[in-house]
Amino acid sequence: MAIEIPKSPEELPTTSPRFVGKNVNRIEDPGLVAGTTEFIDNFSLPGMLHCAILRSPHAHARVVKVNADAAAQLPGVEAVLTGEDIKRWCNPATTSPEGWGTYPMAVDKVLFVGEPVAAVAASSRYVAEDALELIEVEYETLPVVKDAREGLKPDSPVLFEQHESNVIHDRTHIWGDVDKVFAEADHVIQEKFRWNRCGANPMETFGCVCQWDVIQDNLTCHGSYQTPGFIGLGRSASLNLPSNKIKVVSHPHGGSFGGKGGPRGTDIASLLSRKANGKPVKYIEDRMEYLTAGGGQSWDRYYDASIAVKADGTVTGFKVDLLDDQGAGAEGYGTISVAKPLAAFTGCYRIEAAKYSLKLVATNRAPTYPYRGYGPPPHNFVLESLMDKAARSLQIDVAEIRRLNYIRPDQFPYTIPSGNEYDSGNYEAVLDKVLDMADYKKMREEQAKAQAEGRLVGIGVASTVEPGVFDWNAYATVGVPGVGVPEGVKVSIDILGNITVTVGFSLEGQGQYTLAVQIVADYFGVEMDAVRVAYAATDVAPPHFGPGGSRLGVALSGAILGACKKIEEKFRIVAAGLMQCEPEHMELMDGLMRIKGVPGAEMPIAAVAGAMLARSDLLPPGMEPCPEATYVWTAPGRNEPDDQGRCKSYLTAANATHVVLVEVDRDTGFTDILQYFIVDDCGTRLNPSTVEGQLQGGVAQGVGAALYEEYVYSDDAQPLASTFMDYLLPTVSEVPITEKGEVVTPSPFTPLGAKGCGEGAIHTTPAVIVCAINDALSPLGVQVRETPASPNRVWNLIQQAQQ
Repeated sequence: MAIEIPKSPEELPTTSPRFVGKNVNRIEDPGLVAGTTEFIDNFSLPGMLHCAILRSPHAHARVVKVNADAAAQLPGVEAVLTGEDIKRWCNPATTSPEGWGTYPMAVDKVLFVGEPVAAVAASSRYVAEDALELIEVEYETLPVVKDAREGLKPDSPVLFEQHESNVIHDRTHIWGDVDKVFAEADHVIQEKFRWNRCGANPMETFGCVCQWDVIQDNLTCHGSYQTPGFIGLGRSASLNLPSNKIKVVSHPHGGSFGGKGGPRGTDIASLLSRKANGKPVKYIEDRMEYLTAGGGQSWDRYYDASIAVKADGTVTGFKVDLLDDQGAGAEGYGTISVAKPLAAFTGCYRIEAAKYSLKLVATNRAPTYPYRGYGPPPHNFVLESLMDKAARSLQIDVAEIRRLNYIRPDQFPYTIPSGNEYDSGNYEAVLDKVLDMADYKKMREEQAKAQAEGRLVGIGVASTVEPGVFDWNAYATVGVPGVGVPEGVKVSIDILGNITVTVGFSLEGQGQYTLAVQIVADYFGVEMDAVRVAYAATDVAPPHFGPGGSRLGVALSGAILGACKKIEEKFRIVAAGLMQCEPEHMELMDGLMRIKGVPGAEMPIAAVAGAMLARSDLLPPGMEPCPEATYVWTAPGRNEPDDQGRCKSYLTAANATHVVLVEVDRDTGFTDILQYFIVDDCGTRLNPSTVEGQLQGGVAQGVGAALYEEYVYSDDAQPLASTFMDYLLPTVSEVPITEKGEVVTPSPFTPLGAKGCGEGAIHTTPAVIVCAINDALSPLGVQVRETPASPNRVWNLIQQAQQ
């Protein structure tokens, strides 16, 4: 039977939604505030050991010999793991493209500083760390590939010796007649850009507690896992265990943003448990380990890009040549971050043709991993910078050149050159609203006065699309297979009418459990405190992916509504039998099963559930006494990519325009954000306060990427940012409280009309801040083309202009 999922809150079986679309208190917060939420470092098991990992001090070296005899004899040490164990028990990591992964611990040579070379499990972390000092490792250092440009040179050392070069992926996508639109253009605006590494840096680093049942040959992994199902599948491949013998239990965790990592740490802790005869082993990554070799480094890029522009400012073509430094292989699936821009390659604009040339290179830097946005933020920085440069060249206001090129409301659904379909939008309305909020005309007048006084004041305007609800097909260009990403839930109603929603992901901070309660409470007409959300480990959970790719709000809504609809259909049949009418005459409304058009002929859902569970003699023939249902949702209409990677990939296209006012200090190069305005359109706002939080969090991370954060490496690939003294995060003093507004164009394709909004402002904030800085510097004739726009970089540009 086909399940019809409500496309708007008004289609829910309630006279008026009380919770969906409203600001409600988050159900997750009491445990967080009281300190009773169990994070992984609060978790322990009887007889638990503690893991410490010995890491390579070299970026590239052969491991000649590892002598761990003295460490193994230290009192309190229960197991020591070396490359010999790994080679015997493990497989290299699976990657996309295949063949660019290594073992969880070096077996022949190390490829980056911080790569594990040995590990110890002991009675305490202190003993384990002491044992590491007793392990002797003999290295033979090798020439280093310090960055992607070096990795392309013909005489560069080849890091993965089974390959002929360090090039992981080399491909050009062409969409439309690119040569023609550039040949016919009145202007070609070209520029080179550099986006330096930044990353997730969640408050909590990775941690796990792993126990290998050596009798049954089963493995249980507790940890701060963002996508537990995929962690389980990966461990099956690397540890040579059947997938149904691995149980992954995801604990609430302090953010992930894609950059939690965990495969190496989980494999090492698991194998230490195996060597320790099945005792559980805890590994908690410390901050220096995370900054040096964890899963928090992303987007190390060199761009050469151009747009074709007509005399009136119409942009007709866009070309991007990208050189991407993946670090020491593709184990972290950083490759996906260069594929995701296909989902919104031309941004908000009616650009008719585009070209995307990709080179992904392995180097002796740490492997790159996902980070919030997963690739488009640097791409948007490039496109929006080119739009500004075109506006200045043609003497058009930066807001007006965007307005001129926007996709129009009547063109949706709109297919962009790279193949994805945008669901809905009104970009001009978003622009108008944010310009009005900012009093843009007055802002420009005030800027002119400041410039007349010699101050460097700039205004940035940037418009972007946030692709939401990803599909695997978006990443086919780098070898990821599949179409369809399932998200399943089970909804159960007990004999007293209380409801439990079972999901396969744990608390991560974005309020998804609250959303589940809002939807179920409105659907069945109960109070929110009558609904509980339960986490299920991978061995019993419905098929699921969890948070990632701005998808879970939409996917979770679809799964819950599908399960609720299936229960409603059961209740319709049961209530019809009890009330002696045909099922088609029954309807669910405001928590009551009622006969249409017969006032007072009704039963509360609790009574129907009670009858199913306690009076099976009254049930229609063939009806199970089971007031519960499981439903697995996946995005409709997805398809396989063509030979140029074109497909319907991300289901939704949220939109935002930001306006920011900055001032640059001539003497120090410091950028002060004076005012910041946002208007966004993410369709139906299922919980406005959650959207607000996502936006403000994205602004914080965008400010960091634009102005502060950078993983710096020396010429011998030594990481120079291993503490927060070196890797600068913005604090509350640097992140502006933004003024926000909204435009709502519901998606015609999604449950309740919502669009993905989890990545939020990080898609736009780096671009708009750099555009504002460049506006401030424009009287000097210099421009920022490299992130972060740190005081030193900006100061050097100012000095260059004064020479």
